[in-house]
Amino acid sequence: MNRVVNARSRKKRSTRQAWAEPRWHQAGVNLYPSERALFEAELGRVIREQSIVGHVPDRPLLDATDDVITLGSCFAGELTTFLKRAGFLSRRIFMPEGLNTTYAMLDFISWCVTGEATGDGFRYERLESGDIREWLPQRKRETYAASIAEAGVFVLTIGLAEVWQDRETGGVFWHGIPEEIFDPDRHVFRLTTVEENADNVRRIVELVRQVNADAPIVLTLSPVPLKGTFRELACMSADCVSKSVLRVAIDQVMTEAPRGVYYWPSFEIVRWAGAHFSWPAYGLDDDKARHVSRRLVAEIVDAFVESFYTPEAVSALQVIRPGVPPD
Repeated sequence: MNRVVNARSRKKRSTRQAWAEPRWHQAGVNLYPSERALFEAELGRVIREQSIVGHVPDRPLLDATDDVITLGSCFAGELTTFLKRAGFLSRRIFMPEGLNTTYAMLDFISWCVTGEATGDGFRYERLESGDIREWLPQRKRETYAASIAEAGVFVLTIGLAEVWQDRETGGVFWHGIPEEIFDPDRHVFRLTTVEENADNVRRIVELVRQVNADAPIVLTLSPVPLKGTFRELACMSADCVSKSVLRVAIDQVMTEAPRGVYYWPSFEIVRWAGAHFSWPAYGLDDDKARHVSRRLVAEIVDAFVESFYTPEAVSALQVIRPGVPPD
């Protein structure tokens, strides 16, 4: 009798599973690459098919004559270098070295476009001699404004969410705070919020659009880790939080689908894909733990050019890959 009951039960389960196997809804899911070997053997394919999906324009927007304006550090600077070597037009608007907070960018672009600073920034820079001074523009404001108005594309790389701020005025220092003016009762080191950074990015886009209505604006997040933090926790943890704040802020802006604004995931490619290489994503060229390996930078720039430039421009572009032997 038990055998008959068990057979009937198995038949019921088999029949039920045949027409409706129990599983989670999966339609439209984008999966993480399952095999580590794919990241190294087919890195270019992983970048194009797994990393930049949802971040690129439907059609190429640029040709070889479009002037690229890059602002910030890391990917913005690397893009300028590679495009110039290939004969493309690319300029990097001068800013003091390492200034890549949304507050610094907003203050600078506000001055370029309107002639007025936001009032939220203290501008200091370190000279090659090591001296620290208040930042002074190398060119007339009109020259900066004209460059923004005539640009074919903007690449803005944001790197830091941690800032020094003046308690009395609310002003944020572009970079560090000069030791001779530091006042522990007046100056505070803090982590900016997602909302602050998202608002700053929105205002940056609005300012650019006042003088340049059509050029694509590409937002990127620097994969270069923090050099140090004044927060009372390990720098690695502070770096994780800082980058997370900025990434969520950018994502909030992008979910609003601003016209002509794109996100380029160089950060994710370096941090997530780079963890699976047999060679280091950082320090391959100089053993510096914070320097992204140029082999990886070249792959990222290649994919960027293919995504944003016309096929004619891409065919003319031969990116130089330092440290990588020719095929």
